[in-house]
Amino acid sequence: MPDEKTIIHSVSDLLARAKKTSACLIVVSGRTSVGKMFKLDRAELTIGRSTDADIMLDDEGVSRRHARIVVRPDGSVQLMDLNSTNGTFNNGDKVDVSALHDGDKIQIGSATILKFSYQDSIDEALQKNLYESATRDGLTHIYNKKYFVDTLRKEFAYCLRHRVPLSLVIIDIDHFKRVNDTYGHQAGDYVLARLSARINDTIRAEDVFARYGGEEFVVLLREAPEDKAFILAERLRRLIETTEFTHNGQQMRVTISAGIAALEDAEYTDPDSFIAAADKHLYRAKQAGRNRVEARMLGG
Repeated sequence: MPDEKTIIHSVSDLLARAKKTSACLIVVSGRTSVGKMFKLDRAELTIGRSTDADIMLDDEGVSRRHARIVVRPDGSVQLMDLNSTNGTFNNGDKVDVSALHDGDKIQIGSATILKFSYQDSIDEALQKNLYESATRDGLTHIYNKKYFVDTLRKEFAYCLRHRVPLSLVIIDIDHFKRVNDTYGHQAGDYVLARLSARINDTIRAEDVFARYGGEEFVVLLREAPEDKAFILAERLRRLIETTEFTHNGQQMRVTISAGIAALEDAEYTDPDSFIAAADKHLYRAKQAGRNRVEARMLGG
């Protein structure tokens, strides 16, 4: 074996690089994904349900402009309530203004709890990796099934209660087994990763795109009625049909089929029935010859 030299690192250098430099809020519970971290990297940040908020919390108990975080020049951090409907709490006490200390638990609204923490570079990287591992698919790097199911459960309840449109598109790669059998599983993995990247670059930032099964994917579209979901699904179908898939010099033709369900004017009792409706339309697309989109608006 060739000689290998051990690189000696100074412990003091490592500790210096890991010096606590960033104040953060980490989601402990609530509609917003648990484990998500928000860096407090500005002098003032607004917390609220509004899409304009610096720290947006998707919880109906959170006011549009609920609270403000103020980072002082000396590094101290202050929490201020902005006359919110349900109040702001620090370690269980309702507050108007409160200094924050490492480890404080902040309740915003009815269900969301944030932990205030100072994160060094090592802690920050660890927290990010833990969050990514818990919510992302290892191969495609899009959201995983657990994240989708958790998000759908929350979105379904919210949209049903507030009569907000919600659409679901289930996508399946046509004849994917044939790809694996003909070109090998590495080629199959390549198709999954490339297809995911192409779709991820096409959908809206607010849409949830996840890997649902082996070659099945889902797109959850909030505030999108069925006709808008159909337009998107058709756009994705044409995109994949015209995308070049080449692995180890072998060119493969890849197409997708899709089924759509929309919450508007539909009597879905729970998220499972919502998924089942989209899956039924996906099955119709497969039965009708594949490389097509099916939805109730087409007569199903």
